[in-house]
Amino acid sequence: MQFSAERRERIAAGWRAFLDRPDVKRALKIARRVLLAVIVVYLFYKLSTVGWMDVVNSLPTSPWFYIIFALRYLSLPLTEIPAYELVWRRPLWRHFTAFIRKRVYNFAVMGYSGEAFFTLWARRALAVSDRDILIGVKDNNILSALVSNVATVILIVVLAASDNLKNGLDALPGSVVLFSLAFLSAFSLAAAVIVFRNKIIHLPDGMMPRLILIHGARMVLIIVLHATLYMSALPGAPLMSWLMFVALQLVLSRIPFVPNQDLLFLTAALHLAPIVDQPEAAIAGMLVAEAGLSQLVNFGLFFATAHHARDGERVPSGEDKA
Repeated sequence: MQFSAERRERIAAGWRAFLDRPDVKRALKIARRVLLAVIVVYLFYKLSTVGWMDVVNSLPTSPWFYIIFALRYLSLPLTEIPAYELVWRRPLWRHFTAFIRKRVYNFAVMGYSGEAFFTLWARRALAVSDRDILIGVKDNNILSALVSNVATVILIVVLAASDNLKNGLDALPGSVVLFSLAFLSAFSLAAAVIVFRNKIIHLPDGMMPRLILIHGARMVLIIVLHATLYMSALPGAPLMSWLMFVALQLVLSRIPFVPNQDLLFLTAALHLAPIVDQPEAAIAGMLVAEAGLSQLVNFGLFFATAHHARDGERVPSGEDKA
């Protein structure tokens, strides 16, 4: 069934009006808080079964763990800047902290809240038309999701081919459904982009392959850094075990509108400890250090970049705001 542009706009307007209703906003806010509370309570329970002192005593001591963590944290904003420079045809490195804040919103607040902030910030700070801003954010996000989904599927296939997937799926309840949905999401999005490319992607000719290359390089970098992060903390464990953790993080990151992805991953990843030939407390300590660092860095950078959230006059033309 095909809808006319006018009907699609009416449907989109109706959906926006529904989401803007005070009762709907209130219900969504309550649902997010309840979900976050459930995650925190279950996480507390899981760590209690391991032993709090054992976890604290097993925190990573290698300085490489913390160096690689910083590199992995910065890899997303550092690779997003050239992607948006390509789309908007303007230098954006001086706005690096806005890309940092976008990451904080997505990982610490709620998935895709970073895109909402970034769109509003770009309208205030950049001399770019509303249409180009919306196209840039939308198309970049679609292509990023496409590449992330494909990378997730490839990693899952590698794990399955090397006979390292089954133990992970058996260790984590509900993982079969999650990983199956990752496959479905990847193929559905790829099919949509291929079939409806001219309707959903509005980038100039030749730009899409370059953006896919940027997002692909980012995914390879993140996967390598994530696995290396764990190997630096527990070098005795096999690489494939850590790639199972990376695959889980990628699968969870594709779930939209999840509050605090870092805590969700920590909670789920604790179930994978049995597949690694290392003490459970050591694995829990490593994961707690990773999540704790994420929370501390997100908290600090959220306030350090607060100036980007302030209202200001729209830049009509000419130079961008400093």
